[in-house]
Amino acid sequence: MKKLGIFILDLKEYITLAVLIVISLVLIFLNDNPQIRFLRAAAITSFGTVQSGISAIPNVFEMEKENKELREDNIKLANEISSLKESKLENIRLSRLLNFKEKIIPGVISGKIINKSLLQTRNTITLNVGENDSVAINMPVITDDGLVGRIVSTSRNYSIAQIIYNKDMRITVKVQRNRLDGILSYDGVSNLMVNNIQKSADVNVGDVIITSEYSNIYPPGIPVGTVSETGNLDNLFKKVVVTPLVNFLTLEEIFVLKFVSSKERSELEKAFQKK
Repeated sequence: MKKLGIFILDLKEYITLAVLIVISLVLIFLNDNPQIRFLRAAAITSFGTVQSGISAIPNVFEMEKENKELREDNIKLANEISSLKESKLENIRLSRLLNFKEKIIPGVISGKIINKSLLQTRNTITLNVGENDSVAINMPVITDDGLVGRIVSTSRNYSIAQIIYNKDMRITVKVQRNRLDGILSYDGVSNLMVNNIQKSADVNVGDVIITSEYSNIYPPGIPVGTVSETGNLDNLFKKVVVTPLVNFLTLEEIFVLKFVSSKERSELEKAFQKK
């Protein structure tokens, strides 16, 4: 009790002030004087405004939390929609390839491109199939649109193919319409050219270029491209520019043809050239 008394004595000024404030408030609220009524109304309005502002603070934090959750949900939904679109496009591509695979001769290996270069003079693609999948050097690489290139290097699970946009590539081709022969090559800049076409030859824009039976690497008849430009290269030969049928910018899935060049033919032709 002594400690309580000392505590009350220490706070007597605050207690006195609180009692006086309470008495003043009581007198104010009991007084009907117009000025007192005005002050009372102003005090009540101020108190209500402050209370409303204070009560709104938790709502602000709650709204921020809800907005954050909504943004996260939007990101998740956007990712799901993107994945569904990608799956749909992949299904379309694979369906086209499957239909093409059923139409061509047996002996193809389906694969996907995991790396590619398109801005160099010697462009290549890296495939996710290799020796374990029966891929071998010089096998042709195609799509349902046409010729892509040929295998030049292999490992157990991967392989590298030269594409037709490669300065080291030389492909014997012909004009499908009139069976005119030529050699397809890349100029190292942007154009595929058919060389050794005589100036007087009948080649028109829109003609389809296909692989020739003279090749020992590619089976005959694979579509390569269409003629997009003709002109005079010099006094003897015609300039023939070809646009490939394969879109290398969007290319993702390919087929490797199990077409192996004839060793007997190669040895015979090499031996004859040495004579």
